[in-house]
Amino acid sequence: MEDGFNKQDLSVVEASFTQDYVRHGYGGPSAHSLAEHIESLKAYHSALSNARFEIQQMVSDGDSVAVRYILRGTHTGTFMGVAASGNEVERHAVAIFSIEDGKVVEGHIVSDSGGLLEQLTNEPK
Repeated sequence: MEDGFNKQDLSVVEASFTQDYVRHGYGGPSAHSLAEHIESLKAYHSALSNARFEIQQMVSDGDSVAVRYILRGTHTGTFMGVAASGNEVERHAVAIFSIEDGKVVEGHIVSDSGGLLEQLTNEPK
């Protein structure tokens, strides 16, 4: 999935997730279907040139996969209500995915959107 997102080949996401996939966002947006999830991924590419996920760690117990990753990119379009700043940004996150029949059915994503917003606006803490 990392390569699919990074290469903007969202067919990889479509093949890996169920149509009724639900994403619970903690510090970020939720999605109530695969279509909503894909639209949010497209929004990253629209607002962050060179948008890419970099997996730092992955752990699985068979029915669940936990992934610690960093989203990186250059803020070149409106994102989170903030006009393009040209800033290099990164957002750290942890996702726990539930897997059924080889496909992702649900995700719980905890992300540092406050830290990302600070980078977008270039405002100090």
